[in-house]
Amino acid sequence: MRAFHAQQSTRSALFMPVSMRAPIYHHLGRTATAVATRTNTAWRPWLVASVATAGVISWQLRHSLIEAESFVNPHSVIDPDSKVAFPRTIPSEDGSPARLLGLGVRKITFLKVQVYVVGLYAKASDLDDHNSRFRALPEVQKFQRTDQASADTAFRAVIQTPIELILRIVPVRNTNGPHLRDGFTKSLVEAAKRQKLSEPENEEAMDGINEFKNLLPKGKISSSQALLFRKSPDGSMKVQLDDEELGTTRNRWVIETFFSAYLQGDHPISKKARDSIAEGIQDLLLQ
Repeated sequence: MRAFHAQQSTRSALFMPVSMRAPIYHHLGRTATAVATRTNTAWRPWLVASVATAGVISWQLRHSLIEAESFVNPHSVIDPDSKVAFPRTIPSEDGSPARLLGLGVRKITFLKVQVYVVGLYAKASDLDDHNSRFRALPEVQKFQRTDQASADTAFRAVIQTPIELILRIVPVRNTNGPHLRDGFTKSLVEAAKRQKLSEPENEEAMDGINEFKNLLPKGKISSSQALLFRKSPDGSMKVQLDDEELGTTRNRWVIETFFSAYLQGDHPISKKARDSIAEGIQDLLLQ
């Protein structure tokens, strides 16, 4: 009878909180202690298995989160450096889709500060039609992205051809119009000096730069907003902040030099953008 009571007490003890078991074991003496020891030993494999299972589940959850973060969105492209997302297509002037050719971040090199991400779009119809003005250009057909001279020649021909091109610029962090404006105009002024323009040409360029400055936003620009520079087939360039039209310039030197600053030369404004766009064109020509 005593043994029966001991078994009953031990069985009850197994289902009590740990903090309540010690007094019962002490009361039952050696028999209860021995049973408890055997019981604890029996539970150890299950405990180890449970911990291992929890570890596997935890790893799977982390792995799933990583996969979710790296999921390729069919509607956007993420710049690998800044993590800023760009839509794969945006509306062109006539509403038809313009497709992203490439993008990259603009950095202040010595400070290693990311300023904005820039991407180049062209009308999908110009990219897909083998007989379009874009693809029919001899310079484009000979395009070699690893040959800078070949790439520069092709980019120059594309910029000068009456097709629609769109530069889309998105700040990495909140900024303001004057900050971006100063960077844009500085690039244009330096280009005018390098080109050694004649006095009349230089005067026309400076007038164009001043006109361009007045088209740019004067207030704050958030990291969720985009500046668009639309080069039209008629030779003009429209400036927009998201869907708001800020104005238009027809100064050919400003338009061509502004686009060239991102696509040509030994020191483009964003080398990563230039390389990405060159790769996009090369891939296009292989289709």
